[in-house]
Amino acid sequence: MTSVTTFEEPGYAAVEAWVSDLHRSFRRTGPHDIADIAQAAPHPRRDLVAITATLRGEPDDEPRRQVVLVDAAGTLRPVLPGASTTSPVWSPTGDRLCVLAAEAVVLVDLDGAEIARSPELGGTPELARWAADGRRLALVVAESGAHVSDVWGSGTVGGAATETWRPMVLPHSGGRRRLVVWEISGGTRALTTLNTWEVDWLGNDLVAVVSDCAGEGAWYDARLVRVSPSGEVSELHEERFQLARPTGSPDGRHWSALTGIASDRDLLAGALLVGRDGHPAAVVPTAEVHVTEHRWVAPGTALVIGHRGLDTVVGTVTVESGAWTELWSGTATTARYQPELGGLDHAGRPVLVLEQHDMPPTLVRIGAAGEREVLLSSAGPGTESVRAAVGTTRAVTWSAPDGLHLQGLLDLPRGDAPYPLVVHPHGGPVGAYQDGWIGRDLHTTTLVARGYAVFRPNPRGSAGRGAVFAEAVLGDMGGADVQDIESGIDQLVTDGVVDPERVGILGQSYGAFLACWMPCLSDRYRASVSRSPCTDWVSFHLTTNIAPFDDLFLSGDLWDPESQYWTRNPLMHHAANRTPTLLTAGVQDLATPANQAQQMYRPLAERHVPAAFALYPEEGHGVEAPLALTDVCARTVAWFERFMPVTP
Repeated sequence: MTSVTTFEEPGYAAVEAWVSDLHRSFRRTGPHDIADIAQAAPHPRRDLVAITATLRGEPDDEPRRQVVLVDAAGTLRPVLPGASTTSPVWSPTGDRLCVLAAEAVVLVDLDGAEIARSPELGGTPELARWAADGRRLALVVAESGAHVSDVWGSGTVGGAATETWRPMVLPHSGGRRRLVVWEISGGTRALTTLNTWEVDWLGNDLVAVVSDCAGEGAWYDARLVRVSPSGEVSELHEERFQLARPTGSPDGRHWSALTGIASDRDLLAGALLVGRDGHPAAVVPTAEVHVTEHRWVAPGTALVIGHRGLDTVVGTVTVESGAWTELWSGTATTARYQPELGGLDHAGRPVLVLEQHDMPPTLVRIGAAGEREVLLSSAGPGTESVRAAVGTTRAVTWSAPDGLHLQGLLDLPRGDAPYPLVVHPHGGPVGAYQDGWIGRDLHTTTLVARGYAVFRPNPRGSAGRGAVFAEAVLGDMGGADVQDIESGIDQLVTDGVVDPERVGILGQSYGAFLACWMPCLSDRYRASVSRSPCTDWVSFHLTTNIAPFDDLFLSGDLWDPESQYWTRNPLMHHAANRTPTLLTAGVQDLATPANQAQQMYRPLAERHVPAAFALYPEEGHGVEAPLALTDVCARTVAWFERFMPVTP
């Protein structure tokens, strides 16, 4: 299928060329061709760190991921040169490194040379965890057709079938994630038929988040179990909301997991839940940190990372006493969506990949006084182009109509206020903005480079402020969170930062729902761009692969016209929307199917509200491929310039 959108107005070709040149300049890499850094794994005994680097030689090259070893002198040694590898994990003694390749798990030595490779796995390895004895690895292996979280673009692992003509069949029965143990001196064996999302060792047993079914929607009701070496399964914990990051302590005494309300798999921020035999599971206090990842570093002591408001915090907690030790906190963050742990080096110093709006991803070691020692940077000509194109980013605070204290980020272009403003709500709704490298979000970066201010609010329902704040959006999507955002805009207008006659809205996923819903409630928006939206909760429930999502977040019955499926529904209220709206979608998106965008386009166009729809045949939940991303950014800039130009 081809795009329905046409841009015939004068000037669009110039915008498209400008965005294309801008993005190409952003893609230039520096030394070692490094475009991004992630997944830091410090060696337990040496000054050596394994990372996953994203590499790109020329701006038009396809990026590839490669595990790289970084020593104290900054020397880089690629692991399995030429192969695509990710997710480095050191063995308990540090003599071997495990990495994930396309169809195998590979062990390498300290020079990055292969020493062992798993037998045929029958799928794509997604996770590997060492047993304490260093002789076994627990693996999660995704069969072809397994669903991909919408955080990573939706779609399926390895395609739905090897033959492209084969249909997708419901109910979903294939594409499972299997729990496999690799005896390194021998073969592999599957331990359970349960669909396994995540796993870790618990002594000789395993602790895992599992579900009976395999579709992406099954994760929302997943439970925590213990699996014996013979495959016997016993229930450890069932939770009202969601569970993630199951972990076992080195001595096998404690198991742990994160628990909380979550919109998406791989995007849970919550409380640290700890249990052991003979004792009920309990939440361990973590100094108001909404935890995103944790790891046992000693018997009874866990290392955690997470949000505390707009700050990222790393600390340790002793689970028996609840003693908390803060190792580092700051406004910089780690990873693309939420804080990623890294680890402690052999001297107990945190090793992280830090980034901030003006600092691209940088591998650092944190000293006792909080000082940063840079081990490797992704800075280069491209990141300098980003910095030259944009202005400043600052934290903003304001009060909701009910007095609740709120936070967000404001990206300002060069030049003088008042600025035209694009409001950019995050996805989720349980997501959060932190002050990460602005070059990650090319929609924001491109708009700021063009002269627009971008407001990124964290309304109630966002992560980082604890369970009560996050759960406030349950049964109220598009309610109080809308008022939170509106009051933030009002504050920016009162402060003289924003021109009230030039306010637009942009969003993806849940943010895209708001980009369709908020113009139904207010006529302040001059233009809207809605990417991979939900526009009708009824048809969404009937066609998405994550139907438990709306069961969780909306109140009322699907077929009751008095329920939120109907009363918080942009399509049902489209007659109130007079805002020019550009909608985009990906054909491969299983989470918010493309019909969600298209069905909103049609009634707006028939009512002669300026509307356009762009359908990307190779994309999923959001647009990721460089050329397609440049295209959608160009359409976005052109749309805002048409209806709320930088120069009035």
